[in-house]
Amino acid sequence: MRNDNNFYDDKEEHDDRKKKYFIIGGIVILVIALIVASLFFKKKIEISSLEKKAQSLAEMEDYDEALKVYSDLYTKTGDVKYKSSRNQIAIKKEAADTIKDAKEQEQNGNLVKAIVLFKMIPKEDVKNYQYASSQIDSLKQEVIRKVSSLIDSGNNTEASSILSDYISIVSDDKKAIELYKKISGKNDKEVEKVVVQKNVPVVISDNSSNSDSRGLRAANEAASAITNTYQYITSGQANVRSSPSKGSSVVGTLSRGDEVYIQDTYVESASRIWCKTNLGWISYNTMNNTIK
Repeated sequence: MRNDNNFYDDKEEHDDRKKKYFIIGGIVILVIALIVASLFFKKKIEISSLEKKAQSLAEMEDYDEALKVYSDLYTKTGDVKYKSSRNQIAIKKEAADTIKDAKEQEQNGNLVKAIVLFKMIPKEDVKNYQYASSQIDSLKQEVIRKVSSLIDSGNNTEASSILSDYISIVSDDKKAIELYKKISGKNDKEVEKVVVQKNVPVVISDNSSNSDSRGLRAANEAASAITNTYQYITSGQANVRSSPSKGSSVVGTLSRGDEVYIQDTYVESASRIWCKTNLGWISYNTMNNTIK
């Protein structure tokens, strides 16, 4: 009887231990689950916050900062929608910089060059395109007024020079064409040659942000061109990285002549395009002879 009691006591103690282990195990699993969930939601909140910040910066037309935030979002998530948003902001930034240059040309009295710049604004950028169109209409009238004033003062040489530039980019302005024919003595065929052959040089203000924007546009075009193509390593060695950043870890290397297929691209700056391959991310500078 005593031995039976000991047996039941040991069994009960064993069952109690099992219950404790189950409880402890459940608590540990619950804690781990809570930690993982909190990290997940923390990241989600962080991404949501950055997204709102980027949208707000874009609405305020602070394109430089918006570009940085969208770049950060793409680096953190790899979501192509942030890459697309970044490219759209880059186009808007270029349009804003072009409008700024056009205004400077107008202020300096270079009316025709201002028109050339305003004509560069793409229709897809509805807001800026509408503004540029209204400015072009205003500048057309201003050109005719300026030319008429020069003709009245007897300065036909300068008037002719301005008109030859003007009708080369606004070829449907009949009043300007008639004025040009009158003071230059050219016939219709000679005027037609001016319209077709004349090239109006535009001196863009020496502004580093403008240059960066145009460089970024060119980089985006290059990135689009190489996406879904096969490329070859042209440098002696190319690092393969875990993400599109020089600060990310190196997960492998490739040698000159190795072929890679570009699945996607990420433009970090005007001088650095990252290419996504099945191995990882590789700098395009190792494929275009920039790095030997």
